[in-house]
Amino acid sequence: MDYNLYHATTANKILNVKGKRVLVIGCNTGGDCTYFVDLGAKEVHGVDVVDGIGRDFKHPRVTYHQESAEEMKSLQSGYFDLVYTFATMEHVPDVFLAFAEMERVLAPGGAIYSIASPLWNSRNGHHFPQYFGDYPWAHLRLSRDEAMKYLVDRKIEIAAANESAEVVVNYMYVDAFNFNKRSSRDYAAATSRLKGLSILADNLDREPEGAVPADIMRELEAKGYHDDDLRAVTHCFIAKKPKRWWQAFA
Repeated sequence: MDYNLYHATTANKILNVKGKRVLVIGCNTGGDCTYFVDLGAKEVHGVDVVDGIGRDFKHPRVTYHQESAEEMKSLQSGYFDLVYTFATMEHVPDVFLAFAEMERVLAPGGAIYSIASPLWNSRNGHHFPQYFGDYPWAHLRLSRDEAMKYLVDRKIEIAAANESAEVVVNYMYVDAFNFNKRSSRDYAAATSRLKGLSILADNLDREPEGAVPADIMRELEAKGYHDDDLRAVTHCFIAKKPKRWWQAFA
């Protein structure tokens, strides 16, 4: 299943982007921008901090901005009809600032569609389930060196896209900018501050109770983690900014 396409089309059902202005937060090399061009958006703007921003998709209706979601200085307030972000917020250091910025740049009558997953404290918060599938919550239970030893001892084959076991563990532990390491509670707290929006969804999707094995729960409780946070996989936030009173008659 193409989750990127699924979420882009779902967002379009909430706010039809044809002829509208769309902001894609966490656009990376440009892939997510293609969906909104295909859906007929008048303008698509992509924001990301990566050096390769937009390199894989150039289009006259697409503009890229290399800056943080927490401080989108080049973007004017109340400009975008849809603010869209998928599998990005778990990488943004300050989710409070980022959500506030989304509200700021959103036009009256516009919508925010934000899906953050997997959250850091969840089973696969390290983003590498293909390598640690039989060692749940590996990133919370193993040190960097222990994770490296785990991969090497089991002769786990690393995909070419991930280069090597060392690159994988460095991504998980050393390169601090890759993950915000935030509790699921922070997402809920951040969105609760957005007072100028009509909330359609503000959910933490969790694994069922009992999903954390008792021995692992004891191990992680000793480190200060809580069951509800360990089971929280996805934060879904969908909201609209009410139209100004005169727009209701347009």
